[in-house]
Amino acid sequence: MKEVLITIVIPARMASSRYPGKPLALISGIPLIEHVRRRASLANEATLVVVATCDIEIKNEVERSGGIAVMTKNTHDRCTDRIEEAIQNLPGDIIVMVPGDEPLLIPDAITALVSPLLKDKTLPIVNLLSPLESEADYSNPNIVKAACNKYGDVMYFSRSAIPLFREKVEVPIYRQSGIMAFRRDALLNFGSLAPTPFEKAESVDMFRALENNIRIKGVVVDYPTVGVDRIEDVKIVEEILSKNTIQNKLYKKICKENETEN
Repeated sequence: MKEVLITIVIPARMASSRYPGKPLALISGIPLIEHVRRRASLANEATLVVVATCDIEIKNEVERSGGIAVMTKNTHDRCTDRIEEAIQNLPGDIIVMVPGDEPLLIPDAITALVSPLLKDKTLPIVNLLSPLESEADYSNPNIVKAACNKYGDVMYFSRSAIPLFREKVEVPIYRQSGIMAFRRDALLNFGSLAPTPFEKAESVDMFRALENNIRIKGVVVDYPTVGVDRIEDVKIVEEILSKNTIQNKLYKKICKENETEN
């Protein structure tokens, strides 16, 4: 049986609108992009881990730490478009996208994410979803919400509070983590499609798939994903790294792994 090659691509750029330069921001002594890359490298399924960037400063930092980085155009507005360009010259049957602002990535999340693609050869895309922890999460426009059907497929995304509850019942609404996996041909197809109306309206690139009738499977993990969107988030992440047992162990492990590489 042919081995399935799983390539993790981490898109990152310095020109973040809410937090410029954040990939190189130090979090507990390690640049943000290196937290993400080193954790992704701990995933058992990873054949290759690559950072895709349009900034030489990020590439230099990754390579200085022993990682692999590739340069992409500086015209991409969407992470998915950046990784689609990057994989043109990279191997991989399944492409996992891990945003460069996810320093608390749990490596086992990669296992959960790629598992449906390995089981169902017809499945094109999988999104990692996590719980909404409070009412404030529902109304936070920085959190993309995913609504799933009874089969676990994503029906809709929104930055707004969905649904409008006429009756207060339990509904499968989750936080979209931004961590997702594509079958290679699905990603190449995605990149060939023009941006769609809902994608532009909500600034959520996965609408491009839904509006073209491409199935997206949702995989729900039982822990929240915490990204770095603002400078204030650095302190939040540092506190979690210090106080959360699992996160503290992972932090120590990536410190040790990097010492070994260097």
